[in-house]
Amino acid sequence: MSDNKTKNLNSTAVKSGSGYMLANILIRSSAIITAPLFTRLLTTSDYGIASNFMAWLAIGSVCIGLGLPYSIGNANLDFPTKTDKYLASIQTLGTLLAITALCLALIFKEELSDFMELDSFLVVLIFIHLLFLPSLIFAQERYKFKLLYKQNIYISIFSSIGAIVFCLVFILYVFDDQRSYGRIIGLIFPLFLMGVFFYIKILRNGWVKNIKKYWAYALKISLPMIPHSLAMVVLTQIDRLMIIKYIGNSEAGIYSFGFSYAILLMLFSNAVLQAFQPWVYLTYKLKKFQSIKKVNNMIAVSMCVLTILIIMFAPEAIKILGAKDFWTAKWVVAPIAIGALFQYVASTYSTVELYYKKTIYIAAGSIVAGIVNFLLNIIFIPIFGYIAAAFTTLVSYLILALVHLYFYKKVSKASVFNDKFIWVITISTAIISLVVMSLYEYFYIRHLFSILIILTVGIYKRKLVFKAFKYGKLYLKTRDAAVFDRF
Repeated sequence: MSDNKTKNLNSTAVKSGSGYMLANILIRSSAIITAPLFTRLLTTSDYGIASNFMAWLAIGSVCIGLGLPYSIGNANLDFPTKTDKYLASIQTLGTLLAITALCLALIFKEELSDFMELDSFLVVLIFIHLLFLPSLIFAQERYKFKLLYKQNIYISIFSSIGAIVFCLVFILYVFDDQRSYGRIIGLIFPLFLMGVFFYIKILRNGWVKNIKKYWAYALKISLPMIPHSLAMVVLTQIDRLMIIKYIGNSEAGIYSFGFSYAILLMLFSNAVLQAFQPWVYLTYKLKKFQSIKKVNNMIAVSMCVLTILIIMFAPEAIKILGAKDFWTAKWVVAPIAIGALFQYVASTYSTVELYYKKTIYIAAGSIVAGIVNFLLNIIFIPIFGYIAAAFTTLVSYLILALVHLYFYKKVSKASVFNDKFIWVITISTAIISLVVMSLYEYFYIRHLFSILIILTVGIYKRKLVFKAFKYGKLYLKTRDAAVFDRF
């Protein structure tokens, strides 16, 4: 491939990644921006019920979806002119399973209601939604690998704005006496509409008589990723399910509210990784490891500073964003945010594992961390309450990062990242953050301590900060990831 073609492809890939960054930030930030409104319309119990619903929806999406979206990227490479037929084929496979699951849910809805601790109406609603939600995900994956990032931004805009509008309508005018229903239906309704639209579009564009043609190909890639997906759901959702099981909906609602603020860091880190992953792959292929180290160091320092800022302002942010009943959520912010920092470290290492297509290592790391989280929750939630779930999440993500450190070194003999630097600043950030948390009741001391720490980091790493600003500004202007080759 010529240098110009490589540069153009890389630039397009980074633009696509930047589009995903914007889309992800839009979706996640909308929940934070609207929190002052919805925490005053809903009780902590309503929040807990909605959180429980979304957790089971995530689990159902993995199990019933068979991990089929994971196969679309490979199919785009192996069948570039038959992507529409491929999507229609796997959509049909997913539909057969979803209809079977829906029939079973209708038969055993009372038993499922008791097990999931949801009304039978909400249980059935999950399985109806899972008929069409995969089609939206298929479409997003297709746009992603075709580098049609604008389409995904449009989907995100409709999803975010639609959720706000429909939640308000359903809460205030349809389910005023059961506002948790209004919150849940308002959140999924725009996704349902888009799911139906893309379901019809995929079938219309790709239907063929031999609809089973690609099933074996898809399942070979997708099925091994189900354990990984389930393990990640366990890491992100099982806390709330177990809090509901051991304590109640109200405590789960408080925890979910604090969690949604704390994972702002995860929002930015995941968005950054998606945006720069194409550049990392190309740079790794060219064996420019020093460039990767420098850029990754810059991002790591930025994430550490952002972690401290999120934790430092947590009490004030929680009071602004939530009604008084939600204020105790401040105590879950620090451990969740620190856990998100370790999740970033783990994701950094896993990019190398993905480069070598060692998905089994990614699955293994997620499974180990998920099991640890589950077992720690069983032990500590009944004793210490919902705050314990935040610390078990921190420990689980720390273990995830350590496991991926081992696997990344196993698959790559080269020194890709400055591991000593990364672990020194992340561990230091964790310690500093816990100290800041212990000062939550001392406003002036807390902020003075945090400002001194950030200034110290800024002075010590001022050259790195200035260079990051310089090249970050140049990247935003040119949208050309090649500027980081000069970093």
